[in-house]
Amino acid sequence: MRKVIFEEFGGPEKLLLKDAPDLVPGEDQLLVAVEAAGVNYLDITQRSGASAVHVIKPPFVLGLEGVGRILAIGSGAENAKDGFKVGMRVAWIDAPSSYASQVLVPACRAIVVPDDLEAHQGLLFQALTAHYLVHEYRAIQPGDRVLVHAASGGLGQLLVQWFKHLGAFVVGTVSSEEKAETVRSVGADAVVIYGNTYDFKDQVLDLTQGKGVNLAIDGIGEKTLLNTISVLSRGGTAVAIGAASGPIPQITPTILTPKGLRLAGGAVFSWVADPVELKARAAQAIEGIEAGWLKLDAATSYPLDQASKAHEDIESRRSKGKIYLIP
Repeated sequence: MRKVIFEEFGGPEKLLLKDAPDLVPGEDQLLVAVEAAGVNYLDITQRSGASAVHVIKPPFVLGLEGVGRILAIGSGAENAKDGFKVGMRVAWIDAPSSYASQVLVPACRAIVVPDDLEAHQGLLFQALTAHYLVHEYRAIQPGDRVLVHAASGGLGQLLVQWFKHLGAFVVGTVSSEEKAETVRSVGADAVVIYGNTYDFKDQVLDLTQGKGVNLAIDGIGEKTLLNTISVLSRGGTAVAIGAASGPIPQITPTILTPKGLRLAGGAVFSWVADPVELKARAAQAIEGIEAGWLKLDAATSYPLDQASKAHEDIESRRSKGKIYLIP
C-alpha cells in the first residue's frame, strides 16, 4: 500500500508519499481499498500544528474521510446489521490515516453507499456537516434569512442548497466574482463579494432591508465573526464552525443581550458520535443527493502523490468545491 505521511509540523511540502505493508483488519474492523480520500480544512490545521481540538503527534498519516470498497472483514464485523461483504462500497468520515490506498474502518462507523454515486458524492464529511448545521440551530421556515460565509467551498455549496430546499432566503459570501458565479449556480438569492477586506456588513443589511439574518454560519473566524453577529436579526443565531482567517475572537456576552442573540459553536463529530445517529444523518444526505436537489458537482481530484498541491490550493483559496485524493 501507499500512504501520505508527515514527520514534522509545517507547510504542504512536509507531506511525503511512502510505501508501507498492507494492512490487516482487527476485530470489528473493515479493510477498505480507498477509492477517494477527502481533503478537509481540519487536515490543514493538523499538518501545520495549529489544530487545538484534534491534536496529533507526528509522524502521522492525515485524512479522516473517504469512500472505497471492502477488501477484508475482521472478526465480529461480519455480524454487523449492515451486512458487510467483501466488495461492498462504504464511506467514512472519522477513520484516521485515510490519505492512503488502504484504510481500516471500524464497522460501526462505515456507511454503506450506493454504487451509482460518483466518488466525490460518496465523500460525506461535508454533507454530514451541512446536515447538522441546517437542522440543529434553527427550525428553518420558508422566508427565514440565512447567511453562509465561504459559500463557494464544498460545505458552503451544500449549505446554500439545503437552506434553499427548506425555503430560506440565502445570502452567500465569497472572495471573488468567479466564486460568486458558483454560488449563484447552486441557488443563492444573493452573493456578497468581500474580497480581501471581508467587508460584508452593509451589503447584508441592505439585502435584508435592514432586518438582518435569522441564522449565520461562520467558518472564517477572526476577520468576520464580530460583523456576523452584528447582522443578526432579533433572536438570531451565529454558529462559529472554523477559523480560516485566524483565531475566533473573544466575545463579550453583553453584545448579545440587546437583541437576544445566540452564539453557538459547531463540530460535526459531536453530532455523529452515536453510530445510529451517524447513519441516520448519512441516509438523509444520500437521499438528497440521489433525489438531485443536493448537488455535489464542483469537485477537484489530485493523485495521492500531489497531496501537497491539494493543501496549497486550499490554503491559497484557489480551490472550489470538494477536494479529494485518488490513490
